[in-house]
Amino acid sequence: MAQESQADVFVAGSLAIDLSCDFNSTANTYRTNSPQLQTSNPARISQGLGGVGQNIATAIQHVGTRVQFCSAVGDDSAGLMAREMLKARGLSTSAIIQKTPARTAQYVAVNDAQKNLVLAMADMAIMEGCGPEVETVWKQQLHSCKPKWLVVDANWDPHSLQQWIKNGKEAGTKIAFEPVSVFKSQRLFSSIPNSTFDLRTVPDHLVSLATPNSLELASMHAAAREAGIFERDDWWQLIDSLGLSSCGSRERFASITSNTMVDEGIPQQSVQLLPFIPTVLTKLGSKGVLLTQLLKPGDDRLTSPAHAKYVLSRAGPSHPTLGGIYMRLLPPAEMVPEPDVVSVNGVGDTFLGIIIAGLAKDEPKALIELIEIAQQGSVMTLKSTEAVSPAIKKLKEII
Repeated sequence: MAQESQADVFVAGSLAIDLSCDFNSTANTYRTNSPQLQTSNPARISQGLGGVGQNIATAIQHVGTRVQFCSAVGDDSAGLMAREMLKARGLSTSAIIQKTPARTAQYVAVNDAQKNLVLAMADMAIMEGCGPEVETVWKQQLHSCKPKWLVVDANWDPHSLQQWIKNGKEAGTKIAFEPVSVFKSQRLFSSIPNSTFDLRTVPDHLVSLATPNSLELASMHAAAREAGIFERDDWWQLIDSLGLSSCGSRERFASITSNTMVDEGIPQQSVQLLPFIPTVLTKLGSKGVLLTQLLKPGDDRLTSPAHAKYVLSRAGPSHPTLGGIYMRLLPPAEMVPEPDVVSVNGVGDTFLGIIIAGLAKDEPKALIELIEIAQQGSVMTLKSTEAVSPAIKKLKEII
C-alpha cells in the first residue's frame, strides 16, 4: 500500500448524502406551514454532502489544517457521488473504502415552512459493520499519517468505536469524541463481551476531549454510571485528590453556571466524567459553551487572579499530575435572531472542527480563545445553507 501523506488530524466518522425537503407553503391550497401526513406535499428538495465526520473534516479543511478523513461508502451511485463531492472540496478519498454489499449512508430531513425539522430518516447501517477494516486498513493508515489528533464520531458500532480509540492510543495521538446523539453517545461506555477495552483515568486516559450537548452529556453520564465506572477505586482516588467533596456545593456550581443548569445536573455530570475525559465542552445553544477541564500542575490559571473564580477545586501542591478543576461558561459569540437562522445542521460539527484545527497547530492558542473563535464559526454555519459554512475560511488567519 502507498504511504499516506501526513495529516495533523485524522477524522473517523460518517459520510452521507443529505436530502433536505423544505415544505413549500406557497404551493399548497390549505395554507398551512407544515406538511400533511399520509399524502404528497409540495416541497423544495436540495441535496448535499453530510455526515458528522465529513462535516468535521470539512471544517478543519476550511480553516487550513491538514486533515485525513476516513469513512465508508457502498457500491452505488450515492457512493460515487459522495467521493466526487469530497474531491471537489479538496478532501482526500484515500481512506474512503467501498463496501460490498452495502448502501451508502443517507439522511432525509422533512422540514416545515420555517425549516424546522418535522421528521428525519437516517440510513447509517454501513457504519455498523466496519470492525475488520478498523483493525487492518484504517489502522495502518492512521499510523502512517502520524496525526496529532484523532476525531471519532459515535456513528460507529460500539466495537468499532472502541477499536478506533485503542488504535489512536497506540498511535500516540490525542483523541476527541463527538457523541452525535443521545442514544449513540452511550457507545463509549458500552460493555462488549470478551473486549479488552478499558476506559482509564488521568493521566492514562484514552479520550482527551468530548463535545456533548446537554442531553448527550446526561446520556453519557447515565451510561457511565450504569457501567459502574463511578464505583472504581481509581475514580474515587482522583476525585478525593481534587477535594471535590468540599467544593461540590450547589452554590459553587451555580455561581459559575446558573441555578437552572445545576438543577439539570450539567456541571455535576461534567465534573464526574473528568477523570476519564479531562476536557468536556458542553454545547448549550443560546447559553453558550460550558468548559470543564482538569488542569495540570503549573497551569497559569491556577495562580491567575483573573481566573481564580473559575477554579472549582485544587489538588494538593505535591500531586504529580493534577492541579485542579477549571469550569467556565463562555457566552455565545452572537445572539442570532430567529429569522436569520437558516439551519442548525452542522453547527456543532463546525464548532468541534475549528477547535481541533486550532489544537493541532504547532503552537496552539489557549483553549478559551479557540472556543471563542469556534463559536464565531458556528454562527456562520447557523446562517448558512451549507452544513459547514464556507465563510469560516476567513477564520484561518486567527486560529
